[in-house]
Amino acid sequence: MKKIVDYIKLYFRLVGAGVRAQMQYRFAFIMRIVGMVAAYTGTAITMWVMLYQFKELGKWNFYELLFLFALAVLSWGFCIILFFHFRSLDTYIVNGTFDRFLVRPINPFFHFMAMKFDIGAAGQFIFSILVFIWVSTALDIHWQFGKILFLLGAVIGGILVQGGLLVFISAIAFWTTKSERFYWVVMYPARNLTNYPLVIYPKVVQWVTAFVVPFGFVNYFPAAVILEKETPYFPSSIGYFTPLVGIVFFIVAYHVWMLGLSRYKSAGS
Repeated sequence: MKKIVDYIKLYFRLVGAGVRAQMQYRFAFIMRIVGMVAAYTGTAITMWVMLYQFKELGKWNFYELLFLFALAVLSWGFCIILFFHFRSLDTYIVNGTFDRFLVRPINPFFHFMAMKFDIGAAGQFIFSILVFIWVSTALDIHWQFGKILFLLGAVIGGILVQGGLLVFISAIAFWTTKSERFYWVVMYPARNLTNYPLVIYPKVVQWVTAFVVPFGFVNYFPAAVILEKETPYFPSSIGYFTPLVGIVFFIVAYHVWMLGLSRYKSAGS
């Protein structure tokens, strides 16, 4: 228990140092937030234009789609803060700078994770919170304590699923010394799937995103519970398993990463 507490204290010390370094460039920080909010707003406008004529997409209306999208953006914001730099692990391995994470008396995974804390993801939080407020009013969502607790669990599960995939992708670098390209091949398409309800995709895609790369638990299944939407091919209660799925998926990703680490050979530079 004491070791866990020590790691938590160390993590916040490292994070504090990283935040102070990023705040040295405040204008860039502010512009990044503005850019993120503008980019996600553009996607929301695209959804509105798409539904202007047809009104619904897979029996989801515009406000329900916005809620689905905002839920994915919120968990992705936390994922960027905690895990986004994992996609660049191959650069550290090729340059030989990864060795410094092995010569210090702390867990290399923890050390690498704490190396960077990207507060620029505040743009995702601002967009998500504004959309949640707007959509909650439009859809008359009553946020009782149980529903808020469920939303919190859904966000945590979404963070762990997306973070777990980033960890999986980074682990490839231990075998191939290349990993970032897999981000664009796997992570980027998977995230784009979450912009819309899985019900519009073929059945095989729905099953893959439920049981192989569980991105359905990032927003679709939990949003269906909150909005009381049907989930064809799946039980209506599947969204309640989101935190458990996230934990299991991340634990598996962590062990794959540590397995890769055991096979790591220094570049010697």
